[in-house]
Amino acid sequence: MEVTRRLEGLYLVVSPVMPFDELLVAVEKALEGGVDLLQLIPGEESSETLRLAEDLANLTEQYDLPFLVNGSLQLAKKVGAEGLHLDSYDVTPSDIKRALGDPCIVGYTVGCQLEKLRWAETVGADYVSFCSVFPTSSAAQCEIVPIETIKAAKRQTALPIFAAGGINLNNAGLVLKAGVNGIAVTSAVIEAEDPKQTAVKFKEIIRRARKAKR
Repeated sequence: MEVTRRLEGLYLVVSPVMPFDELLVAVEKALEGGVDLLQLIPGEESSETLRLAEDLANLTEQYDLPFLVNGSLQLAKKVGAEGLHLDSYDVTPSDIKRALGDPCIVGYTVGCQLEKLRWAETVGADYVSFCSVFPTSSAAQCEIVPIETIKAAKRQTALPIFAAGGINLNNAGLVLKAGVNGIAVTSAVIEAEDPKQTAVKFKEIIRRARKAKR
């Protein structure tokens, strides 16, 4: 069964970088501003992490948008997440969909090696995310992916493509010109003075980029 969600727009990726109560407030404000997908990188799994994941799952249900968990199929299943994002390639979408149910959303991080993109497409991934397009501490483990690589990827696949890593209000337009379906952001929104208005500004940049492509 095919995923019916539109995988595009503003993809918010969060991790426990601040007290959970503060994080939840910031996330909800960002959702009010128009976030299209939400992903949790859980870090160390604990009862507190489980409660955070449950609260985020409830929030996304209220706003009718997909909630994905990074890396932990067990946690995703516990909280009824709509999908899983993976940074490795040892589990296929069919494995995940047997556990979470079908349809669910399965995405992979890819870097400069476009054979990983082709692998993701072959095994039935729903989207890929290129990381990192700019240097950033939150994605320090990612290699830097040139914009030209992303442009080449868009010519080779019909999969939705997101770009992640170091994206902010000043450089988002440049990334969107490469043809990506959406941008993934973390600190640019969560640590903003006003997460809602920052999300609104990102959505406006995305809207202008879409309009320019027509």
